[in-house]
Amino acid sequence: MYRVITTYRNGTERPVIEKGPWHPSRQHTEYWAEQLRLSGYVVEIESQGSAMKEDNSDLASALASMA
Repeated sequence: MYRVITTYRNGTERPVIEKGPWHPSRQHTEYWAEQLRLSGYVVEIESQGSAMKEDNSDLASALASMA
């Protein structure tokens, strides 16, 4: 089971974090994550075991190049 977690700011200091419904298929979840990403949201995909970042951040790239 997987779900999409979106993060955005609505003019306040703290970000708004919203967790979507659970989906049985990772492929289906990735589709919705991509749609939200194209709309400007920061997106993570969470499995029932743990959260897996999917936002391709500069920090992740920097850390990967250091390894």
